[in-house]
Amino acid sequence: MARRPAQLPRRGALSKTKIATATYVGSDEHKVRRWWGGLPSAYVDAAGVARRPGRQRTTICPLVSELDRQKATLWLRSALGAGQVRYFEADKDFPARVWYREPETGQLWMGYCINNVQGHYKGWPIDEEDRVAVFGRMER
Repeated sequence: MARRPAQLPRRGALSKTKIATATYVGSDEHKVRRWWGGLPSAYVDAAGVARRPGRQRTTICPLVSELDRQKATLWLRSALGAGQVRYFEADKDFPARVWYREPETGQLWMGYCINNVQGHYKGWPIDEEDRVAVFGRMER
């Protein structure tokens, strides 16, 4: 069984104060409908494949309402508090990647830090294979 990839540099847990500043801001790159940030930049082609300008494919994020943004901020903070994170060498205050599993549905989410000083994240739904690829297998 593969172990979780090594975290470089090793980091301690974020403080509760720091976690409370993390925010889900979203991104037009993963939206196909109008959202709290404005117009989307992704689209679904005739074959049903989600694309965005300059990219072959993208994952569509269904979070488009203000309530969705608030819920995503809560899951983001929960993931940070639980240590469901992956730092990369260039990261500053916040980890580049986080993951979260919704307790009600089991849906997995990937969060990607777009401002690792202020703790601003975008995110999208993923599957277990995607989670393992970035974070490694969960130790039991």
